[in-house]
Amino acid sequence: GAGAALDLPGLMQRLTGYPYGCTEQLASGLQPLLLASGAAVDLGLVTAPEAHARIQTAIDRILTRQGRTGSFGLWSAGGYDLWLDAYVTDVLTRAAGQGADVPDTALRMALDNLRNEVAQAGELYDNAPAIAYALYVLARAGEAAIGDLRYYADTLAEKFDTPLAAAQLGGALAAYGEQARADAMFRQAVSLSATNGAQGFRRDYGTGLRDRAGLLALASEAGSGAVDRVVLTQQIAQRGAVHELSTQEAAWTLQAAVALADDTHGLSVDGRAVAGNVVQLYDGSARTITNKGDAPTTLTLTAFGVPDVAPPAQGNGYTIARSYYTPDGDPASLDDLRVGDRLIAVLEVRPDRGVAGGRLMVDDALPAGLEIDNPNLLRSGDIRALDWLNLHGTAQMTEARSDRFLAAVDWTDDAPLRLAYAVRAVSPGAFHHPAAQVEDMYRPSLRAITGTGRLTIAP
Repeated sequence: GAGAALDLPGLMQRLTGYPYGCTEQLASGLQPLLLASGAAVDLGLVTAPEAHARIQTAIDRILTRQGRTGSFGLWSAGGYDLWLDAYVTDVLTRAAGQGADVPDTALRMALDNLRNEVAQAGELYDNAPAIAYALYVLARAGEAAIGDLRYYADTLAEKFDTPLAAAQLGGALAAYGEQARADAMFRQAVSLSATNGAQGFRRDYGTGLRDRAGLLALASEAGSGAVDRVVLTQQIAQRGAVHELSTQEAAWTLQAAVALADDTHGLSVDGRAVAGNVVQLYDGSARTITNKGDAPTTLTLTAFGVPDVAPPAQGNGYTIARSYYTPDGDPASLDDLRVGDRLIAVLEVRPDRGVAGGRLMVDDALPAGLEIDNPNLLRSGDIRALDWLNLHGTAQMTEARSDRFLAAVDWTDDAPLRLAYAVRAVSPGAFHHPAAQVEDMYRPSLRAITGTGRLTIAP
């Protein structure tokens, strides 16, 4: 079925194991646990109690980022990103519908925020994709104005110029029984998906693949016959490796796979009849799969592992370099450090010519002998001797974990991005130095890594 064709296990592993935690990523990480928790347990990704706990923990973290108006910030409380507001509210309403503990006040504020934004949308001079999503979420909650939906479909349909936006307006109309108008919007979405291949920076966190997956999920949910689901599934299945999917691409593809779960008549595993998306952990033992149905079905084996050898320094769309300096600004060697020595780690990211802006995550893994001493050098004024580096001081988020330095940066400049943080040598010995990497979180194929190395710390 579709779950096999779209690699349901790979999608679930990508989302449950995603290492970062902006609000969109937290919401996307909830999707496998909300939509296919049984499969997550069967795959060994979580136990049933862990699934419940992770759902609640993610919801609680998301709600710490809700502002007083009901909107959500990407890394902190409150913001001005209507598309993000709609996405988070969509996930929260689905979680509440499945019995998760989402406070009524928080949910009410989130829905009211969407309704207020829609009321001010007017002729859609700006941000139509976000308005489409807000309308869809409100319609699912029974709180959209049917007059607005009809007006936009009949008069301003061309404003919804991405496949996902057109499909979301179609989904909103279908929720109110307006199937003819809904199908017209789904046909518009199909047409747009055939021509909308741009992979530049988008305010709605999207790509062509994300939009096609969303179109498939929404058309399936609406029961629309305007979309050839078989063809669309085949197109989506031709994507690249699952580890190169953004959380948006993975989450919407997962939704599509679950929405398309078909009744696999005549299929059995080891003599036991099964139906729908069958997801099982395979331990290498002999299995007998029998299909006595009238139609062929798809079997996908998904393998997870860690490479034996670290990849070489490489990049697509970006290059990244890492260097170290003394606090006085002199280049530092990692061959003869002593316990207590303090260094400034400098990361330089260069976009290739023609690369549009991106939401970047810079991830610098630490060797075992170093620990972060100060992750906010610019804020503390601790780099006077390094003024010549022209460091970038407006990261959306920096985090000093025990094993790495993280920085999220919205970068739209052709110039290099430079970040710095302080480390201190704390343990004697010879240590492996992992690679640093940069990734466009919503176009993960645009990424770069440094080489690995060694460092030596004397007592």
